[in-house]
Amino acid sequence: MNVQPAQLRAVKNAENAEGQDGQTPEVQEESPALNLAGLQFFFADINRKTIVWNESGSQSFDSEIRGLCEAPSSEALRLLTQEDRKNILRLIQGAIRDGKAGPFDVGGGADHRIPGIPLMAYRYELQDGRLIVVCFPSLGEDSGNPGNIALGLAPILQHFVANSNRCVCLVDNFGYVRFASEGFLSSFGIPDAKLILGRNIAHIQKRVGRTLVSLILESLTRRASATGRGKFLVGTGAAVELTHNTMYFRISGSFGGVLFSAGQASGDVDFAKIFNLCSAPMVVVNTKNRMILAANKAAIKAYQLTPEIMDEKPITETLLHPKSYGTLLQAAEQESDVPQPTVINALNGQSKKKRIKATLLPDDRAPKLVLEARS
Repeated sequence: MNVQPAQLRAVKNAENAEGQDGQTPEVQEESPALNLAGLQFFFADINRKTIVWNESGSQSFDSEIRGLCEAPSSEALRLLTQEDRKNILRLIQGAIRDGKAGPFDVGGGADHRIPGIPLMAYRYELQDGRLIVVCFPSLGEDSGNPGNIALGLAPILQHFVANSNRCVCLVDNFGYVRFASEGFLSSFGIPDAKLILGRNIAHIQKRVGRTLVSLILESLTRRASATGRGKFLVGTGAAVELTHNTMYFRISGSFGGVLFSAGQASGDVDFAKIFNLCSAPMVVVNTKNRMILAANKAAIKAYQLTPEIMDEKPITETLLHPKSYGTLLQAAEQESDVPQPTVINALNGQSKKKRIKATLLPDDRAPKLVLEARS
């Protein structure tokens, strides 16, 4: 494909927009700068080396809704990460050469765990020969719902639920999943967050189950919140009973969505306390590395366990011979209810034969083996 001389000059201008060394020059603070949150569109005037954009608002507390803004390209992009600036520059260059470019993801976060939003770009030639590249957020080339870039809430949610097993899921007002907690992925049997993040919840019913999809879409349609308790059919075909709060919200005129937060129907029961109240010695083992994850008070006393031993050595180097461990694991996999006679090597040097009931707790990462001593 032949590129017109004007387009070649435009590509060169775009490449020089950030300076020869790739660094943005120092700018005065009063100059406007593009934010991704609330961005509706922007276009790059190649000849003038400027960017004009419109923001409907941002999720940051100190943001100002400025409407239509204009600034030199290097100044307009100064608040973005180096990776986002490079992606936008590639987008502009691609549109100049080929007529359109994208989608390129921007705003995904440094660790790429927060989903970005794809940008599309199209070349437009004015009557006087000047080239304009128009860019806007797009949910896909065939989508009729471009939407806004909605960032900011995901890192906050991630911080609050990092050490929680609660099911938390954020869906934007276009129905696209923007955040899912570890508890949500585990409860709904989703092995990898990438399977649902950035996708329309209506299109991933096989992953999250039709109950949740119906609940979220109804909340978005009615613009109403809901609370309740019930069974959620998940993608694996099983059902999980949860108490949930489904909260419809709107931050600005253009950004809102639904926050789904749920916990086990049993409520805030302290299962660790119940675990320790059991008089039978019980230990929980990670089947992937054979490390003891937990032991109740009865097991710690009977087997003379210490936190240091549990953290440093697998159970096959402390309490059980590898052959005995294999027998128990096989019994658990066969869902046998018959306790297995097993020699336990307590850490005080004594060895005793006990009847051990072995049970597997399913987990996507590694099943957990529960070993309970029977009298």
